[in-house]
Amino acid sequence: MMNLPNILTISRLAFVIPVILCFTTAKLGWNILGAFFFFLASFTDLADGFVARARGEVTALGKLLDPLADKILLLSALVPLVSLERIPAWLAVVILAREFAVTGLRGMAALKGLSVGAGEMGKVKTLLYTLALMLLMVHLQVLGMVFLIAGAVMAFYSAYGYFTAHREIFLGEG
Repeated sequence: MMNLPNILTISRLAFVIPVILCFTTAKLGWNILGAFFFFLASFTDLADGFVARARGEVTALGKLLDPLADKILLLSALVPLVSLERIPAWLAVVILAREFAVTGLRGMAALKGLSVGAGEMGKVKTLLYTLALMLLMVHLQVLGMVFLIAGAVMAFYSAYGYFTAHREIFLGEG
């Protein structure tokens, strides 16, 4: 069903194109514009969930697209920042590996009719990543890396919580 929350989620995917295009150069002006597009896209992540819950418009399509759009937006920022040498490639791989591992856990849970939603730590992780990536986009390297590493630590702490709380899902015990 195409409702406002799903339109917001799809718009997040549309923002990926200008974000990437703005980072085909290391020029600050273009990078600031890219950070602005990234901010708008990140805002849709906050807005779509809020609107869906407030209006009672949570849909299967939204449950599928939202985490996909989140991962694609994260990729759209990490890859150009790696190519511009603002983020080490190993850190981007570690961040993405965690994201896909948790997404896999959620997928396995869904196959068993269970739902593993985002916890508070995961939301803090997303906020830290968003701040970090925007800072890195506008050439504030040291502060951006501090937030990115803090986000990565929070991400692995939250992933540990997901996997220990739901170990029966990935161990085949449930």
